[in-house]
Amino acid sequence: MNAENYDEELTEAFVKAAGSAFSSLKKNRREQFYFYAFIFDEGMHPYISAWSYEALEKSFVADEVPDEDKSWWKWDSADSPYAVYGYDEFFQEAGALLDKRQESISDDELYSTEWDMRVNSMEEAMKRLDQSGLFGTGEDRKNVVINVEIAPPDGSDYARALRLNPSSPLLMEYLDCCETPEENED
Repeated sequence: MNAENYDEELTEAFVKAAGSAFSSLKKNRREQFYFYAFIFDEGMHPYISAWSYEALEKSFVADEVPDEDKSWWKWDSADSPYAVYGYDEFFQEAGALLDKRQESISDDELYSTEWDMRVNSMEEAMKRLDQSGLFGTGEDRKNVVINVEIAPPDGSDYARALRLNPSSPLLMEYLDCCETPEENED
């Protein structure tokens, strides 16, 4: 996938929606967030997820997560209590734009070129939000991982994480839990 091939209108809508949702989450939940994900699935409408250390510890207890599963659970966007946070409040405009785009294309185009365009536009949005300082700056930024994830994973999350994040021990920990394209080829 070529991350440079994005749509400016989509990107701006995603910056507004995801930026508002992530900002609201940080403001309303004064927790130490270490992971912010922008998720895309076959529903064709993206949403956010995030993990904080406080939410993770509560989740380990509430969900009775065994020790051997804790390393991947830490990064599992679907199990976060903040999955789909702010969707109804912040994603109306982006959703309307996506629906409008979908009206004029075939299903084949929707799940090929349009799929790629949406994912690339999401990546560009996360890049811009990062450049704005939303996820931290300087050394503090190395304590956070951001990504655009595909659900179910298709092996592309790994490369996007490398493009979107500074090198850090936390990023390496995340990458250890990512599927790679080779793992996805069966």
